[in-house]
Amino acid sequence: MKKIKLVYVCECLGGGVRKHLVDLLNHLDKQKYEIHVIYSENRMDAVFAQSITRLNKVSFHIVPQMEREINIAKDFVSFKKIVKLFKKIGPDVVHCHSSKAGVLGRVASRYCGIDTVYYTPHGYIIQNPKISNKKRRLFSLIEKVLAKQFTTKVIHVSKGEEEVALKNNILNKEKSLVIYNGMDIPQTKENKINENFNIITVARMDEQKNPWEAIKIIEALVKKYPEIKYTYVGDGEYYQEISDYIKDNGLDRNIKLQGFMDNPINLLEKADLFLLTSLYEGLPYALIESLACGVPLLATDVTGNNELVINNLNGFLYKQSDLEDGRYKLELLINNKEQLLKMSDNAFQYFLSHFTFDKMMKSYDDLYTQL
Repeated sequence: MKKIKLVYVCECLGGGVRKHLVDLLNHLDKQKYEIHVIYSENRMDAVFAQSITRLNKVSFHIVPQMEREINIAKDFVSFKKIVKLFKKIGPDVVHCHSSKAGVLGRVASRYCGIDTVYYTPHGYIIQNPKISNKKRRLFSLIEKVLAKQFTTKVIHVSKGEEEVALKNNILNKEKSLVIYNGMDIPQTKENKINENFNIITVARMDEQKNPWEAIKIIEALVKKYPEIKYTYVGDGEYYQEISDYIKDNGLDRNIKLQGFMDNPINLLEKADLFLLTSLYEGLPYALIESLACGVPLLATDVTGNNELVINNLNGFLYKQSDLEDGRYKLELLINNKEQLLKMSDNAFQYFLSHFTFDKMMKSYDDLYTQL
């Protein structure tokens, strides 16, 4: 049987995008697919760097000029290199991930006459409430043109992300497909009562993840509840600034910055609550991992989060930027261990019914074989 030539184009290879891609690369049938990855090292984390050496049945092609920021000279060089690689490989399917690769990869695909082209945004930049209306209109127009003229289907990782695209007239319903992220079922899941109240966040320390809001919520409660232990797993542009703030304000007894970890599952399993303060999301893997570990959630009421957090079932949503609302709902859970245990059971059951790895992989295999 002739193999399907599948090419991924990725500029961002950290966090959830990296986890998503590595999961696909590890589990797609190498007897069915000839897999290539066109990538950049500019936003690549250590986990992906290690994966390159381990995935010996996947071909990797680096385009060092591909970067997040708009740079006409570098973008033109990247485009030419991607075109050259496409002509050499002869893809049956191209799948682009995130915005910069989504532009370069889709335009290059059209230039090379490739018929089947998919795009996963992993959260549209227009979901960011801090960008200007002018930028929002510009990026919406770019996404609209590319979706209509250069894309077979846009693969959204959540229904909320799809609704953003429909609401902003980026595409019509026929152009969209929702495939949830998934993960393996943990071997064990146990209810537990910890002596301390262990809260965890696993996220990059960047603008999108909004880490300062998490620190402020915790800071407001530690004097009243000294048993709170908060661990933030992740690094990024705000890491040093937040680290200095914690030390300067005597918060290091309650707040620990763990830095980057490639597999924080052991910390998740010991947590009582997962806190996520994102400004916007696609569908965050960290919340799925928390559900799989039976950890209740407290998260901002934004796209992606509100598909994983069901109020009063497996956690609480709070209004973005409303620190009082976030503190109030966190305090409810600190003071009600019985409700917390029920939410833990519900979290695990919600994971089983929606976000298992087998469901995700079957959906992608079906998608790629529709030739």
